[in-house]
Amino acid sequence: MSFQVINVPDLPEPGQFSHVVKKDKFVFISGQTAHPEADVGQLDPMAQGKRIFNYLKAAIEAAGGTMGDIVKMNIFLTDGEQFSAIKKLRPLYFTPPYPAITTVVVHSMVRRDLVMEIEATAILD
Repeated sequence: MSFQVINVPDLPEPGQFSHVVKKDKFVFISGQTAHPEADVGQLDPMAQGKRIFNYLKAAIEAAGGTMGDIVKMNIFLTDGEQFSAIKKLRPLYFTPPYPAITTVVVHSMVRRDLVMEIEATAILD
């Protein structure tokens, strides 16, 4: 099984993973965080969320799609109260119908200064 790795110059350099892979009309975007900005620990959930949504936008556009092609998002938060930032940001990046989402509150991210991570799946026309 082969897939295409999509290079996204606007995203931080990935480690041992690909930010975006494409197979036929399916696009899978790895979990995005506000990393690696030096000021990440100073960013509130709204600012981290905005940076993440901008990374998602860069990723889907690099794959030849738009935010409207995203059909599913998995959202990981370190505090359920952070979901209010997601609710405020979502209409700035999507129009109804919104993608399906799963939201999970976790103990922490890989780095403690990160408060959320979002991964996405898209289907291109």
